[in-house]
Amino acid sequence: MDVDNTPTRIEELWFSDGGLVVQAEQSLFRVSAGILAARSPVFKDMLSFTQPPDAESIEGCPVVRLPDSSADVTCFFRAIFDSSFFEPHPSKVSFENVLSILRLGNKYAVDYLLRRALVHLSYDFPTTLAAYDAHPKNCSTNLETILDSDAISPFIAVIKIAREVDALWMLPSVFYELARTEDKFIRRVLRCTAYNDHPAKLGDEDQILFLTCSLHLTRLESEAVAFLYSANTNAHCARGERCIRARLSALAKIQDYLADPDEGSPNALSLCSNAEIWDALMENCCKQCYNSLVEANEETRKSLWDKLPGFCGLPPWPELEEMKARALEL
Repeated sequence: MDVDNTPTRIEELWFSDGGLVVQAEQSLFRVSAGILAARSPVFKDMLSFTQPPDAESIEGCPVVRLPDSSADVTCFFRAIFDSSFFEPHPSKVSFENVLSILRLGNKYAVDYLLRRALVHLSYDFPTTLAAYDAHPKNCSTNLETILDSDAISPFIAVIKIAREVDALWMLPSVFYELARTEDKFIRRVLRCTAYNDHPAKLGDEDQILFLTCSLHLTRLESEAVAFLYSANTNAHCARGERCIRARLSALAKIQDYLADPDEGSPNALSLCSNAEIWDALMENCCKQCYNSLVEANEETRKSLWDKLPGFCGLPPWPELEEMKARALEL
């Protein structure tokens, strides 16, 4: 079967007054060389060279060929030449566009687009427990596909691009979400190579890191509920055995949840967040014991959260937050 390799104009990015034609794969873009040079020092240097008399041209415009994918360049150029295409957070954007703009914004040093894309992506992979708790887990407000519970490749694509642009502050949250995947998906994680047209393959070190994080996660599940095991009765307990039975009942419900294959992958940070469990504890425990359990749960969750960067071989959260603030100019 013959394949038509004739270059095709991308009409939405073919400006009649543009003085430069850019080709990526089989796509052609006619754009303003001056605007590109103003936005990108890389393009400025690239376009500063004097063209030889026999240089390739289309409709009198010099041609520059880029090694990037047509999809990435289309997205990147739209962000540069259409101010409404990729607006700052909290405007809604697509995950695919974030990946494209991160990649080319970093490569061609278009800093304002790079920062904008980092802000969008960082929202979904927070550096504080409070932000993690506040995030809408079932319906992301800006990235359309990243939180799909059955999707493995988007998380791997985030790891890939975070490494590429040195956005290391995202990695603990990403690896935590990825490591929670069910056993049946582990092979898919290790064999994944792409998310749609975007690179999504874990390097050797990150494959080891993924498996290590998965092992750590099983230990975190035990730590998450350890405060319910305590045999020590609160010194100010008013109900004695009833409070102990309430704790053990809560623990049994959590263990049933962990053993139920229909409940999906466990989340150590929210194992003890079930409202029914806390309603039962409130009803059956004395006020002193209940308040003590609430405090112990929050302290435990904070302790678990603080361990995540170490699992990834990264510095603690405060240092990662400083790195994030510098990159985003917060």
